[in-house]
Amino acid sequence: MSDIPVGSPPAPPGRHAAPGGWYPDPLDVSRERYWDGWQWSRNTREAEGRPVQRQTVGSPVGPTPYGIQHAGPHGSVPAPAAPLPGPTTADGVPLAGWWWRALAGSIDALIVGLVSLLVTLPFYRPLFVAFGAWWGDAFRLAQAGGQPPPTPNFAAMITPGDQLLVTLVTLALGLAYHLPFLRVRGATPGLLACSLRVVPVDVGLFRERLSWSCVIIRTLLWVLPGALGLRILTVADVLVPLWHPKRQALHDLAARTQVVRLR
Repeated sequence: MSDIPVGSPPAPPGRHAAPGGWYPDPLDVSRERYWDGWQWSRNTREAEGRPVQRQTVGSPVGPTPYGIQHAGPHGSVPAPAAPLPGPTTADGVPLAGWWWRALAGSIDALIVGLVSLLVTLPFYRPLFVAFGAWWGDAFRLAQAGGQPPPTPNFAAMITPGDQLLVTLVTLALGLAYHLPFLRVRGATPGLLACSLRVVPVDVGLFRERLSWSCVIIRTLLWVLPGALGLRILTVADVLVPLWHPKRQALHDLAARTQVVRLR
């Protein structure tokens, strides 16, 4: 950290002419400072030993953050290091891509779904028995050339009480799956399998435990709509990172978290 004030030097012409990334610190050539595409941040790090690129006077140059020039009237000066590809947190850790997050979410949904099905199977027993009997009658009538029997109302075979119990069991299993993993590991098994991790917003190097408030808010907003059958909220939550500049989903925005890729 150095004493350069945030926002100084001022932004270059066009403001967003220079892409966000790590560039040589104007105050200390042995370090790099993060330019967020709008202004200098206070985040610095040791230079990573990239080879110094030089350009001769008068050579074509591209836009760079204010205060860093490719060439001057007295000769060439170091060119800025190339920024990391793709969006990153403020401290330079790459954010998880949408497809990786979708794969991780699918793994988690498959695990929770299979466990929920096994646990709630007794509630669906009358439905399975009725469906088996109807299918047997339909098969026998079809062989005899008769008309198939009328389709019974299978949904009515599960009582409202049983439906409520199934919802509560599904919700409890989802919370029991996500809460401890996020608290202890900062990631669910699906995230771990994809080398992803949940961190506080703009702190990609965070390796401590997430706070309980953060974990609970994030888990509830992710698990509750699915358990209650509010599919439109789940779909919206999944799609928001596609266009959000920090790749945050709705539950990330509420919990102030981001998902980063570890490798």
